[in-house]
Amino acid sequence: MKEFKKNFQSFGKSLLFPISLLSFMAIFLGLSAALQNKSIISIAPFLGNEFFQMILTFIRRISVLPFSYLPVLFAVSIPLGMVKRDKEVAVYSALVGYIAMLLGMSFILSIKGLTSETTSVKHLTDIMGLSSDNAILINSLYTMELGIFVYRMNVIGGITAGLMGVWIHNKFRGTELHPSLAFYSGRRFVPLASALIMSILGACLTSVWPFISNIIMGMGGYISRTGLLGVFLYGFTEKIINPTGLHHILNQVFRFTALGGVEKIGDENLVGALNIYLYQLNNNLPFSTNATQYLAQGKILHMVFGMPAAVYAIYKCALPEKRKKVLRFFIPGLTAVILTGITEPIEFTFIFISPVLWLMNAVFAGLAFLVPAMFKAAIGNIQGGIIDWFVFGVLQGTQTKWFIYLFLGPLFFALYYFSYIFVIKKFKVLTVGRQETDFEEEIIGEENIEKLEQEDEYIAQSIIEGLGGIDNIIDIDNCISRLRIEVKEPEKINRDLINKSNPNGIVIPDPNTIHIVFGGRITKIRNIVDDYVYSLKK
Repeated sequence: MKEFKKNFQSFGKSLLFPISLLSFMAIFLGLSAALQNKSIISIAPFLGNEFFQMILTFIRRISVLPFSYLPVLFAVSIPLGMVKRDKEVAVYSALVGYIAMLLGMSFILSIKGLTSETTSVKHLTDIMGLSSDNAILINSLYTMELGIFVYRMNVIGGITAGLMGVWIHNKFRGTELHPSLAFYSGRRFVPLASALIMSILGACLTSVWPFISNIIMGMGGYISRTGLLGVFLYGFTEKIINPTGLHHILNQVFRFTALGGVEKIGDENLVGALNIYLYQLNNNLPFSTNATQYLAQGKILHMVFGMPAAVYAIYKCALPEKRKKVLRFFIPGLTAVILTGITEPIEFTFIFISPVLWLMNAVFAGLAFLVPAMFKAAIGNIQGGIIDWFVFGVLQGTQTKWFIYLFLGPLFFALYYFSYIFVIKKFKVLTVGRQETDFEEEIIGEENIEKLEQEDEYIAQSIIEGLGGIDNIIDIDNCISRLRIEVKEPEKINRDLINKSNPNGIVIPDPNTIHIVFGGRITKIRNIVDDYVYSLKK
């Protein structure tokens, strides 16, 4: 069970590779789409310059790269995030396996007489005599993926190939063949096994995928029937499971499968909230509020207004002589959450010391999704910071209802502020700055603080020694806000040493795994830790 949980967390982390690319490129897509909008050009005619518009068109073409090839990106990202040794072999084999799966599926479909021609709307209506609606429905079940005709599996196909790629790699990387075939042994055997196994899997999927698809579509229909309650529960659940890191999986399920919605747009049958939104954004179509209710619009109230209010409440509840230090402590986290939507640097300062604040935070996060949905907002993308509000809200016009945040924001600020003040004082929650010993090290340990700020090696040394030394570490990885480390002997972990690196929080999801939260500093921390570990191994 412990091994399964660890693999599940690694799986969730690996999904961030394509998502980070998608999120970044979506900003360029949103900006270019806005600057090509006729209403924007009418206000600023200089934007209509032919050369400038050509550049914007080029940007839009490149920006849809991750959207157009998302399944294959998932296929290669999963082994990249989950495999510990010979990652390059696993990634290559997963790509081979994905293509083999498509070819196997396409072959069986062709035997059944199912091709792009026989499933076209024209053929189904003119030759088969189906109604236009039924023809479109059947046609939407199939697609061309990498030029190969297959069932429309979307990212589930890529995820399947990625997970199988991990299993095949771990199973066959040590395979030894007969001496006459020694050249194909070991790592070289992995892509061969992948091609064989995945082509057979693709053939088998032609029999089971329609059944799986019907189940997913049915679940999507059930969630859509729950209406606003389902929207609230999505936001609540995403936040309540945040410390485990498993919220990434919940996000992707709604963004890329029928659980996040199914919409027919012309001849296209789109599934998943983010798929629907990006298609509409790229084609200058009205935005679906049923899709955006699971996207960035549900995070803005929580991140841009709620988290600053929570920090202000913690600041006001701190001892008067500690308040300046509290503010200085939270400024990096506030910057990260308002601009990019990364909440852990703030949330992890209180959710582990107060179950009440943790639960209340999740309820308010659910309300942050619910209220914009009630007002029929239509702001997409996934981060939820002020950048998303401006690019995917303001710049896309009044149809997004971006202006509702101007009056809802202050209301949510007040809701968070007074609620946090009440809970902190009522239950005597020891948030940052409420104890005499808080920030004491700044007085008695100025030398250490100076080292912490100036010497990267000191930070890395504190982390590695706090983890029990290099020999106690099995694996070091990271996600968007935290280091994820697997250790041999958990009793060797020294929190006091780790805390010298000034993390935002420490999470231990299971005895042999520790997450050290650094928020927006994570990239720098990961680099200096890797450099330090490399220097120790020389």
